[in-house]
Amino acid sequence: MNIDVFNTRLTPLNQNVIFRVMTPDSYDISRKRYPVLYMNDGQDVFFDEEATDGESLGYIKYYEAFGKFLPEVILVGIDCPMDNVARTEQYAPYHKTFEVAGKNFEPEINGKGKEYLSWMVNELKPWIDVNYRTKPEREMTGIYGSSTAGVNSAYALMKYPNVFSRLISISSAYYIWFDCLERTIEESSFDHVKYIYMDVGTNERGRMTTEEQFVKGNVLMHQKFMDLGFDEKQMRFSILENDTHTHHCFGRRFPDALRWAFQDI
Repeated sequence: MNIDVFNTRLTPLNQNVIFRVMTPDSYDISRKRYPVLYMNDGQDVFFDEEATDGESLGYIKYYEAFGKFLPEVILVGIDCPMDNVARTEQYAPYHKTFEVAGKNFEPEINGKGKEYLSWMVNELKPWIDVNYRTKPEREMTGIYGSSTAGVNSAYALMKYPNVFSRLISISSAYYIWFDCLERTIEESSFDHVKYIYMDVGTNERGRMTTEEQFVKGNVLMHQKFMDLGFDEKQMRFSILENDTHTHHCFGRRFPDALRWAFQDI
């Protein structure tokens, strides 16, 4: 296992961004090619000392102990802004105004998620495919996100059918964006999708979303996918009793999510 760290320019947003590339143990002793999972909130994936709130998914510790039981996938973790408002703006793929009386978030979000994904697809992914031994086809490419980044990831699955076929959505903040997502779903085809993993905890509270809204938004999104014809062979959805909106909980669930999304490699 190796992690390379890069600093580059997120050109559509005119800002610098750090991304990390983790290769599996076998990468340096083989010549084979690997599937890729693009991960939002990349600073929160590997090490606690790099994480936004001091706690990561803890994936490195898990991999060191149980890597032989995980699918061999290259992980590309892309950092986000440390400021919550800027993070929401970067990941939100929509522009929307909100009624915020009695709430503590901004009344208008001018989402830049479309620009961010354009950079990921048209600049970052081609670079990764040239510099690493990837399996670049859509059938071997997935995207991961939690909270607003989960909204971004679901949007990517729908809007880039030639790029992504696998989605890991952990504790995504679908509820407040659901009206926008419904329109995107209606405009999209899903013939390309291989596997979807979704989950949510019952005690999740975010900056913009209550516990009830977290669960309801994920239930609504799951039902939309069910209505499109997905079944338990392609989609896994779990509601975790008492899980909170923390990387501790996300990290406990992520390895199984990775196994599900790449179960066929």
